Amino acid sequence: MPGTSPFINVTDPPFGAKGDGSTDDASAIRAAIAAAAPSSSNPSGNTVFLPAGNYLVGSTLTVPTAVTLQGCGWNTPGAGHPFLGSWIFVEAGASFSPVAIAGNGGAVRNLGFNVYNQSATEQPSSAEPMILISGRGANNALIEDACLYNPYAGIYINNTAAQAVLRRVFGQPIRYGIMIDQSQDSNYIDSIHFWPYWQPMGSTVGAYQLANGSAIVLLRCDNPHISNVFAFGYNIGLALSSSPGPGNIPHKVRLVNADFDGCVTGISIDSPGQAGNLASIQMTNVTIQASGAQGAPAGHGIWVRDTAAYAKIQASNVRVSQSGQHAIHIDAPNATFYGENISIENWHGDCGFNITDGSSNAWLGVGFAYSAGGTPYAPGRQFHVVKA
Repeated sequence: MPGTSPFINVTDPPFGAKGDGSTDDASAIRAAIAAAAPSSSNPSGNTVFLPAGNYLVGSTLTVPTAVTLQGCGWNTPGAGHPFLGSWIFVEAGASFSPVAIAGNGGAVRNLGFNVYNQSATEQPSSAEPMILISGRGANNALIEDACLYNPYAGIYINNTAAQAVLRRVFGQPIRYGIMIDQSQDSNYIDSIHFWPYWQPMGSTVGAYQLANGSAIVLLRCDNPHISNVFAFGYNIGLALSSSPGPGNIPHKVRLVNADFDGCVTGISIDSPGQAGNLASIQMTNVTIQASGAQGAPAGHGIWVRDTAAYAKIQASNVRVSQSGQHAIHIDAPNATFYGENISIENWHGDCGFNITDGSSNAWLGVGFAYSAGGTPYAPGRQFHVVKA
């Protein structure tokens, strides 16, 4: 049919990728990508297909405009379960991203990513993200149905790339799962499931993740839409932070249907702001439950840190439970928290909702609940608000 993109199979001649987990297939796959790229003889672009196999790559596969890098799907590996489906293999500590989307409308679909020699008994090696979306030419990128099985870093959108869609992303990215920076238009993140698929939380890797990891990190970005997220066992579930330079903070963040479970802090905001240029988030249907692991760091469920001046939080249908310290804690000056149907339960600090700066305010519809194991429910232990 005219206008459809035929598949280019990376294992076919003249490309000859092996997919055996030991041969470096980067050159073969790059040749297939080059053949798929739009040209005068192929103005539409094509799909590069990786049939079932383990494709070791020792350098970056760059996806250009109108090209899709696609596998046949993946399984969830584990004890007694080999890697089935289509996988990209990369060594620990790699100084390159295995896949980089550099062209408008470039896509990655139905692929798993595995760091084949990642240590399970030592601190993970610092490495570049598995998938990089970078540059203005990389607008409208798509990542769909991907497994980030055990990388140090997952997906990084930066350098003005925007309007990306990330959908159905699974795995156990250790240091961070998704990071966005220098993106000045909307990005869409949906159906994310970060779970200890590779190593349990009581392991060396799990302890490192709980002390250092963040599921989603937002730096300089505008209007990101985040929905249907589950993240387990991170130091921070969702971080609103900043990159160097004035105004390099997240704006107009939307969060819908999220569960940050077993996290030290569910939502952390430390973005430096000022009147008229501030970090803001609207959230609804969000659950935050702290880690109950012995020796786990103690944090606040929602924490607006002292650097996040003028931060604005609008929250509805939010439940925060088992926090190691306060359920909701605001240190920042001139911050505002608007909450409706907020339930805070069994916090372990001296109060449930704590504002330490007299210039900050909260307007709340909130309920408190206590059962064995939390701070006792009593007058004076629910709020601690500093008066100006």
